[in-house]
Amino acid sequence: MIDFPPAYDYLKDTISRILPQTNLYNTTVEMTLLNSSQSNAFVIPGNHLFIYSDIMEMISEEDMLFGLLAHEIAHLDLRHYERQQQHSGEELQKTLMMLGAGIAVALAGAGSDATSALWLGGIANQAENTLTYSRNQEQEADRQGQEYLHDAGLAPEGMRKLFQAFFKEALGRPKLEFLSTHPSPNSRMSDSFSTDKKNTILSKKEHTDFEFFRASLLAYRAGIEDKPYAYLDQEIRDNDAKNFAKALFSYLIQSPERSVDFLDKLENHNNFTDYLQALSLSATSNNEKGLDIVQKRLDIDPNNVMFSMLYSQLTQSKPIYVRSNFLYERRLVWRANIQYYKSSNNIPMALYYRAMLDFSQGKGKSAQYLIQRAKRDAASSEKNTIIYTEEEFKLIAEAEKKEDLEEDK
Repeated sequence: MIDFPPAYDYLKDTISRILPQTNLYNTTVEMTLLNSSQSNAFVIPGNHLFIYSDIMEMISEEDMLFGLLAHEIAHLDLRHYERQQQHSGEELQKTLMMLGAGIAVALAGAGSDATSALWLGGIANQAENTLTYSRNQEQEADRQGQEYLHDAGLAPEGMRKLFQAFFKEALGRPKLEFLSTHPSPNSRMSDSFSTDKKNTILSKKEHTDFEFFRASLLAYRAGIEDKPYAYLDQEIRDNDAKNFAKALFSYLIQSPERSVDFLDKLENHNNFTDYLQALSLSATSNNEKGLDIVQKRLDIDPNNVMFSMLYSQLTQSKPIYVRSNFLYERRLVWRANIQYYKSSNNIPMALYYRAMLDFSQGKGKSAQYLIQRAKRDAASSEKNTIIYTEEEFKLIAEAEKKEDLEEDK
């Protein structure tokens, strides 16, 4: 799983441009970015969106990303996955039963953290294998997605460029995963070509952080390549985005000094670069410089969850209370709490938050071991909170066992 908060922040803001155009009752879309040599993106019930890093090789412009997101959100809005129930086989039934188990857990009193963990324990692969929309549903999602883009003042031709890129790539690849889960007849291309062009916000090519979002995913993807830095040179055109991607890759392979060197080459800075620079400086014992970057960001936006939690981590101070609907933000809170309780020598509570972090990433066995240790040594005032979360874990584990899902691969 890709775990770089600025990428999720950008994606959340990007999706928020489309969601107001839909009829979805719940407009919180839970996002999971996965590092993979496969090229795919899909949604499943419960407003869960999965994007694989490899797909960003083909999505080279922001309007193409808007096209992809509009298409996938249309599948949710039109309830295509649920409508397939009567036409699908045993595997799809199993996945929908898993969704029911998640709802049952939520109704039993578990929070959204626990429900989200169901999907991160292996259900993405299961869903991908069973997710094959009909051609009619694909056309319906294309047209509905184009309406979203038009109504949002975004460029509908982004969807046309997206399909062009997919078909071009498919010519040189035996199996393009996106096209296997999204059957794509020629009529889809003609539909998107017939879209009337209009002046939009994106037509003006305003500067956005898209290049850095794309660079973030490709930096993770580079780790699968034999020559990662050459791969980034080949895939990324913008110099700042390229140096940022090399810096992020360097940080991920435990080379923060090299990360700082690449970041020093940047001409412009943004949330992506500042977040990484603060992390890298801290890892090279330049904590004060890193804190200075974080503080400047908080001076501009005091309520920014990402930089608030990073400030708590770097200062080992108690994190401010944050209520969030997004799992990636809750992970930031858990990490900040781990650091705080470790620094104050409250090991049971540090273990408790580590257990929640592990559980959210599908590490059920590790999480249960940690929470048992936390419960054993915790102060009496803290035990009720730990016991409640332990019961959530047990409910999820029972649901996973019932559905024969493997843990901790």
